Amino acid sequence: MAEIHVDEVCPKKKMYPIMLNFQNGELTDHFTTNDCMVFDNNTNNIRTVATVIDKLLYAGEEKKEELGKTFILARNKKTGKVRIIETCVADMKPVLTTKPESTEVLESSTLELSRKFGSKKHKQKMEQKEKLKVNVETVTEQMQNISKDISQDVLDLTSYDESNSDDFYIPKINRTATKVEDVYNLNDILTEGQYTKILSELEGKDYVSDMVDLVKNIVKTNKLSPKFTVLAVYASSLIEMYSLPVKKLITKSLVICPHSITLNELIFRDFCVTLNNKRTRPATYKDKTLCHAIVFILLINKYKIDMDSLCKVAKVTPTTVSLKVRVTGASIVTVDKKKIVHLKLPLNTLTPKFGKRKSAKF
Repeated sequence: MAEIHVDEVCPKKKMYPIMLNFQNGELTDHFTTNDCMVFDNNTNNIRTVATVIDKLLYAGEEKKEELGKTFILARNKKTGKVRIIETCVADMKPVLTTKPESTEVLESSTLELSRKFGSKKHKQKMEQKEKLKVNVETVTEQMQNISKDISQDVLDLTSYDESNSDDFYIPKINRTATKVEDVYNLNDILTEGQYTKILSELEGKDYVSDMVDLVKNIVKTNKLSPKFTVLAVYASSLIEMYSLPVKKLITKSLVICPHSITLNELIFRDFCVTLNNKRTRPATYKDKTLCHAIVFILLINKYKIDMDSLCKVAKVTPTTVSLKVRVTGASIVTVDKKKIVHLKLPLNTLTPKFGKRKSAKF
């Protein structure tokens, strides 16, 4: 094999040759000249080549050469000089365009022919097909006109996300407390301002006579502090609300706590939801009502509640009460053959026997 001496190496400049491969075509020795257009993409610095052959547009992008480079070896027959020229490769593909108008014309022609020469059955099919056609612009305009008069109600769904946690059902709890007095902080239940306002509204009113029996006995047998007095009224109102049927609960004239407007508003705000300007109570909120009432009664009664009395006043079974009690962190103990709900350390962390509940209702 004869040795070739390279006289010149030509690297890529602003203009450089491009080798073209045509899809579904092979290059031959019979070359003809043809005009090409080269477009530069400023975003990725890749060139696009386009040309027209036999009234068909071909286009292709310059291939990236990351692992190597492409060169052309050119030899001048007269002088015998040899040059190596850096180049690139582009795959040319035909650019096909479709005309949707021709399809519409064909369909309309088929419809006319069917009307004139088609059978009765074929005419019925074509008529049904014609009825199913929809003018997109007309439908869009109709939907826009209808949507102008539509208003939306935004529902706060944050509470539904929280209801997957046991902490949703009870006041703020300190599960790392070293003393039982620190498990529930009174100021986390209501603010100082709320305690003061509710006490002023209760002053001079006979609120004890309207309490449920369990709370009434606690108030009569114990000398409660001002804050505990508020919690007693709060607990009694929640137990009454828990026993109310939904039909009565949604009435606008319903008053849960007639002795305190502030407490009445707090109860409706925290233990009900409003949907389409109507008050309702999901199952999670009903469970939350009883759990809060149990916590308040535990706080005002030296962290103990008689199990039977609680079941009687809430009109529920011991099994239901047991599930609610476990959420509060309290335990059920037996003293002199009587079951007592007792809040003590360490807190009860047992889950119900049937395991983790799949829904928020338990």
